[in-house]
Amino acid sequence: MLVNHWNLQMSRNRQSAGFTLLEVLIALLVLSFGLLGLAALQAYSVKANQSANLRSQASVLANMMMDNIRSNRANIASYYADDYDEFLCSATPDTGSVAARDLSEWRIQVNCQLPQGRAAVAPISVNEVAVCIRWSDERWETASGDSTGKCTEDAATFGASLADDGPGAGMDGQTSVFIVSSRM
Repeated sequence: MLVNHWNLQMSRNRQSAGFTLLEVLIALLVLSFGLLGLAALQAYSVKANQSANLRSQASVLANMMMDNIRSNRANIASYYADDYDEFLCSATPDTGSVAARDLSEWRIQVNCQLPQGRAAVAPISVNEVAVCIRWSDERWETASGDSTGKCTEDAATFGASLADDGPGAGMDGQTSVFIVSSRM
């Protein structure tokens, strides 16, 4: 009887030791899934921070151009360039008029500070001007960036007018778009 009791006790100890090992393996599995989720969250955070940095740069550049236009209001039509033309970082700014210099320097800055950055300025209405910036935000895009089009089309598409609240912004599937409009 004593031997059977001892054998029964040993049998229980072996079973509980095996069950504890199974619990440890399950805990490691749960922990590994948690760490994978944490890594995914970190990757998303880096992606969102990079995108926010580019939007901040676009906002500063757009407002800088609005300030240039306001300071030279008499020659507002000289700032209009509706197409998103490419200006290389090594390009020499136009030295013709103040408006031409402001516009070319600004477009060069947009191209140098934003990936595949392009910029344009267009009239929206009699009193309103839109400053448009497009750039490639590869982390969010569905296709490679293509900055073609017109500022007036983007202003209409993304709702950048005084009737709307704030600047227009969004993505057209290929590039990020940021538009600021103001009454002059």
